[in-house]
Amino acid sequence: MSHWPLVPLSKVLTLHYGKPLDADFRIADGAVPVYGANGIKDYTHKPLCEGPALIIGRKGSAGEIKRADEPFWPLDVTYFSEHDKTTTELSYLEYLLHSLDLPSLAKGVKPGINRNDVYAIEIPLPPLNEQKRIVAVLDQAFAALDRARANAEENLQAA
Repeated sequence: MSHWPLVPLSKVLTLHYGKPLDADFRIADGAVPVYGANGIKDYTHKPLCEGPALIIGRKGSAGEIKRADEPFWPLDVTYFSEHDKTTTELSYLEYLLHSLDLPSLAKGVKPGINRNDVYAIEIPLPPLNEQKRIVAVLDQAFAALDRARANAEENLQAA
C-alpha cells in the first residue's frame, strides 16, 4: 500500500450538486428513486442521472453515502459522483469514502459539507486491477459478516 501514489480525491472524483424536485413530480408509484441526504425520500418518473453513482449527503445528514446503480434523481441536499472508469472502480471509491468519516467534515448550524474539503483529502490510488481485487476481498468479507449476523440473530430467536 505504501507504494501506491497518494492523490487528492479531486483527481479521481467529481461531486455534482443535486437538484430540487417540485412536489408535483414526486410520485409514489414512480420507478425512479429520489435521493435525499440519507437515502430514498420519494419516487418520480424521470431521472436526473443515470447510475451507477455515489450519492453523498451535503446538508442535514451530511457525509452519509448511498449508492445508486440505476437511474435516479439526487435532491439539492446531496452531491452525486462522477469518476473516470478507466482509472477508478466505483466500488473502491465507495469503500474508501466510507472509511474517511465524511460526516466529520460537516460544519455549521445545519451541518453541511463543502465539496472542496472532500476534494482535498489524499487517498491511495492503486492500479485499477488492484482496486478490483481489493473490492472482491472486501465484498467477500462483508458477505461473511452478514451471514454471521443473520445466523446469530436466528440462534437468538431460537433460544
